Order: sequence, then structure tokens, then C-alpha cells
Amino acid sequence: MLSKKLLVVLIVVIIVLVALGVWVGSWVSGLAKPNPSGPSEYSAVYLSTGDIYYGKLDWFPWPRIKNVWFLQRGVNAQNQPQLGIVPFNTAFWGPVDEVYLNPKQIIFWARLRNDSQVAKAFTNPALFQQQQALPPQTFQGPPGPPPQPTPPAPAPTAPSKK
Repeated sequence: MLSKKLLVVLIVVIIVLVALGVWVGSWVSGLAKPNPSGPSEYSAVYLSTGDIYYGKLDWFPWPRIKNVWFLQRGVNAQNQPQLGIVPFNTAFWGPVDEVYLNPKQIIFWARLRNDSQVAKAFTNPALFQQQQALPPQTFQGPPGPPPQPTPPAPAPTAPSKK
């Protein structure tokens, strides 16, 4: 019969070996090719201000995004709305590539899939640029709906003579 000490040591060794096996298994599975439609390391964060930020989202100790990009809205020469994703650190005021977020301002966040065009652009901007023939570090999405025509102004009426 095994002594109690030997039995406890044997149980501890088995627990450590199982934990080590789980750790090695998770490390090895991380080396496998990621699922194309699975979640990427990038997220989209929608704020109450209407701004949308993209990047690597971390929640501890405070919500923050690294490798930050943001959605830029504009109008082209034909007065058509345009969307583009621009690196945050290229802003004119020269920010670092990290943004701390106020959790009360976050409306929602979502992980991007590996097969999304935005996630592909973040992981390999040169490939995306070649496929889309866009200027470097500017990725434009589809244009918004066409603007509604404005009705013509009513013709001025002559004052009536009484």
C-alpha cells in the first residue's frame, strides 16, 4: 500500500503534467494556420461620438487599442460621400499608435474576421494596396448612397399691385 505522502506527490505530479500538456497543446495549436473565417486579432470599436476605431483591443487595466486605424468620412469632388480607413498615427498632431478609451463611451465592439478586407489590410498593407491600386495607408470602402437631388428653388413672384 502506498503511503499518504507518496499518493499526494503522485497526484500533484499528474496535475502538473496535465497542466503542462494543456499549455503545450495551446501553444502548438497557435502555430497552426488560423481559420480564414475565424476571429482575427483586430477589433472594431464604435463610440458614442460616432467614431469607429480599428486595431488590437486590450481591456486591462483600461480599454485601449494598439495599431490604431480610424474611419475617415469625406466628400469627393462630385459631392459623393467617401469612406477611408486611415492610420491614427498619421494625424496632423502626431499621436502615438495607442488610444485609451473611456469605457462609458463604447457603444459596442466586435472582433474582425481573418477574411475581412480590413483585417487583411492591417496584416499586409502592401498586398491590399496592390489589389486595390490605392495610395499607401489609405483604404477606401464603397461609396455611400448617392446624394438626393435638391428640388429647384421656386421662381420669384412679382409683387401684386393693388
